[in-house]
Amino acid sequence: MSYSLLIVDDNLSLANLYQIVFERQAWRVSRVSSGQEALTSLSAAVPDVVLLDVMMPDMNGIEVCRRIRDAYPTPPPRIVVYTANARSETRETSLAAGADIFFTKTVSVFELPARILAYLQQTDRPG
Repeated sequence: MSYSLLIVDDNLSLANLYQIVFERQAWRVSRVSSGQEALTSLSAAVPDVVLLDVMMPDMNGIEVCRRIRDAYPTPPPRIVVYTANARSETRETSLAAGADIFFTKTVSVFELPARILAYLQQTDRPG
């Protein structure tokens, strides 16, 4: 089964790496570099998963997460927050805003597709 993924990260070199890693695992990937672009993209097509960075210049990932949850209650995309910010407050705030999974960037990008796929299979929601 192939899942769709929207990458939201203002660091273009990291976003390129994420895209390559996920596409090698047969994910259908699109990318944007800001929170506002993510909301615009979601209004056109809702992916199975949103991979969301927290620290972005125009709108932080936690606010993007809240807005996605408000706009797409059923069926919502799964939101994976993947950030360099390892503070427990960031984790708690992300999950409270509606993130399904929170990873710090200490988790290798090469492990992400398998970890997210395991979550999707565990929640038994087809992609």
